[in-house]
Amino acid sequence: MQHLEAEEENKLLWKIIDSSYDGIFLTDGDCNVVYCNEAYLKISGLDKEMLKGRNLGELVKAGEIPDACSPDVVKTRKPMTKVIDYYHGVSALVTSIPVFGDDGSLLRVFSNVRDITELVSIREQLKSSTDLNEEYRRLLWQAEMTGRDGSFIVASPVMENIFKLAARIAQVSSPVLIQGESGVGKDVLARYIHDCGEEADKRPFVQINCSAIPETLLESELFGYEAGAFTGASKKGKVGLIELANNGTLFLDEIGEMPMSLQVKLLDVLQTGRMFRLGGTKTVETKVRIIAATNTNLEKMIEEGRFRRDLFYRLNVIPIYIPPLRERREDLVPMILNFLDQNNRKYNMKKKISPKVVDILTHYAWPGNVRELRNIIEHMTVLAERDTIDEKYVPLNVARAALTPLFIETPDYFSSFNLQEINEVVEKAVIEKALATFGSMRNTASHLGIDLSTLVRKKRKYNL
Repeated sequence: MQHLEAEEENKLLWKIIDSSYDGIFLTDGDCNVVYCNEAYLKISGLDKEMLKGRNLGELVKAGEIPDACSPDVVKTRKPMTKVIDYYHGVSALVTSIPVFGDDGSLLRVFSNVRDITELVSIREQLKSSTDLNEEYRRLLWQAEMTGRDGSFIVASPVMENIFKLAARIAQVSSPVLIQGESGVGKDVLARYIHDCGEEADKRPFVQINCSAIPETLLESELFGYEAGAFTGASKKGKVGLIELANNGTLFLDEIGEMPMSLQVKLLDVLQTGRMFRLGGTKTVETKVRIIAATNTNLEKMIEEGRFRRDLFYRLNVIPIYIPPLRERREDLVPMILNFLDQNNRKYNMKKKISPKVVDILTHYAWPGNVRELRNIIEHMTVLAERDTIDEKYVPLNVARAALTPLFIETPDYFSSFNLQEINEVVEKAVIEKALATFGSMRNTASHLGIDLSTLVRKKRKYNL
């Protein structure tokens, strides 16, 4: 019976591989072709019968295929990535990795082949554009070479350092506090930290948004409850998310929204590794890694008495700050192309994006960060009637904000050297300019990077 179940699982696995959008190519330890899926044949333009049982190195030497990574992997026993231009005009990013046996012998070389013809085409368009500088072209080329698995983009030095740090701390269980504006990808980083850990696929990753659940329900969701703990409780009781995350990771998003009463209980879990269900008297042992995230200033909340200082110190063992997208513009072009690629796959399209549109998008401030960028790329991809997305499909508010110079004219001198007075003069001018540019109060607050209530208060202060 188990043999039959394993056989069915194998059949299902090969069906999944065969249906992959990317090309999948497999050789043995001597570089002889073992398997390739239909997507690889389509991307490479090669014939399955011609490849069957042949040695890949010999095929390259004979000129039957332009190039391959697998022969280099067999020689070096290390992963290899190349951009290969196939004879029928398709360019592909090929990544090959060695697969070793328990005795260290090379058993297989696994290759993933991704069609990047569209990206190369965009690069060539931008090369001929006279209004784009060398740095901009460099970023576009970097987009082709960036690891693009659909979850994150690492092109800027600051993000590269963040993900290097994340990979290191994944090997320990210390609490992590991720801070940054809404939409920068705090949840993605939390998941990455978990996935980089040992045997991540066997350990749970549990996520909860502390602001999305009413205060009266949040405690029971986190800690669970015993049968009959309160009116309406299940007769069987319920396991809480902390228990579900045992031996894994609990990601607490928007930790700043957690009520003070629950902060005390969370602190106790962090300090002792023990907890009680609601209505329970039996101690529940937990071994869980806590990763918390927030877009609010917790230190300010501590001063205002809205967040516990001791909990902050327990969570802030490893602090990580993700800067907003406007402060790491090297990531913009790779992200634009990555999201375009995702949408083309999702909707079975072959849309391209014009250099002019890319230029507009790179001059926009992106107050909604990566989340806003992803949504706008999907918006343009779906609405564009032709294969090339041009300026008319850029949302009006984005185009206006991107093309409007947001400079503030300040006097050559001030009436005093008092920094507070100078800051107020400049702040008033910035808010006045932003209100005239962005229209609504909510839109203005978003672009200024402040809360709507803060903008209302400052507008009243300066009589604007």
